[in-house]
Amino acid sequence: MDRKSCWIISDNLIGHENQSISLAAKLQLRYKIKKTRKKNFFKRNLSILFPSILINKNIYPPYPKVIISCGKNTAYTSYLLKKKLKNKILSIFIQKPPINLKNFDIVIAPKHDKCIGKNVITTNGALTKISQNYIKKIKKIKKIPTILKKKIIVVLFGGNSRHHKITSNILKEITDKLMITSTKYNYKILIFFSRRTGKYNENYLRTNLIHKNFIFISPKSKKINYLQALCWAKIIIVSSDSVSMVSDACSTGKPVYIINIPSKSKKFGLFIKNLINLKLIKFFNGTISLKNNKNALNDIETIVEEIKKKKFLFFK
Repeated sequence: MDRKSCWIISDNLIGHENQSISLAAKLQLRYKIKKTRKKNFFKRNLSILFPSILINKNIYPPYPKVIISCGKNTAYTSYLLKKKLKNKILSIFIQKPPINLKNFDIVIAPKHDKCIGKNVITTNGALTKISQNYIKKIKKIKKIPTILKKKIIVVLFGGNSRHHKITSNILKEITDKLMITSTKYNYKILIFFSRRTGKYNENYLRTNLIHKNFIFISPKSKKINYLQALCWAKIIIVSSDSVSMVSDACSTGKPVYIINIPSKSKKFGLFIKNLINLKLIKFFNGTISLKNNKNALNDIETIVEEIKKKKFLFFK
């Protein structure tokens, strides 16, 4: 086996896949993405007895030295590969797995998941490629969209999910506060919509945010890169429905403001509360400050060091 070879087991969710890619890149692994089919609860658990249910056509030798997986639908495939290859492979799982922690060599779980074990490394947020070094590299790129050279505020707007519902009242409150910001500060405000935003929410914001400073960017746009904009932003405003987006924002070291979308999940509440306690975010009320955070999320740097300590022989 090539010591640097890695498979990323993907459930086709971008947020999960990006966390795995960020970690693999930081560990300097040569990775391939292996897509898995989503299985229902019955098939996932039945696969423990009948592995062929989960093993896809793209899962075949030569096997890698490292497997990285994220999300409950990837846990079972990773478990079966680890069971087959034993100590010949290092299995890293991101998030709290739906099966026993002992089925993985290393589990990387956010604090709000309350995941405890000898093989667990705890983070404050989701893993992201954004760091102070990443920002410095991005800012050295000469060819960037002209808009990024101006004073900009970046707004990351999510959408409805299993735990979040954006109501008409919430939309009105958001637009009122953003209008206060646009009239009070002479900044261009770039609003990035996600695939979860939905046509109704997107159209509502486009219709009601009529100030000339607003610039709307659809999720399919290739004109302005989302990560690049975060690196050039003076201020970041982000909706609270996405752990990944909030983590990206907090990793920049920029002032970060949260648009509060009420959640049915206690985990989301704990996640936001923890970041407030760390003084990484404030709730958005229309007023902003240009003062940078003294600290930033630095999860991936810490995680990589911990992994190398625990599994030195794999990364020497």
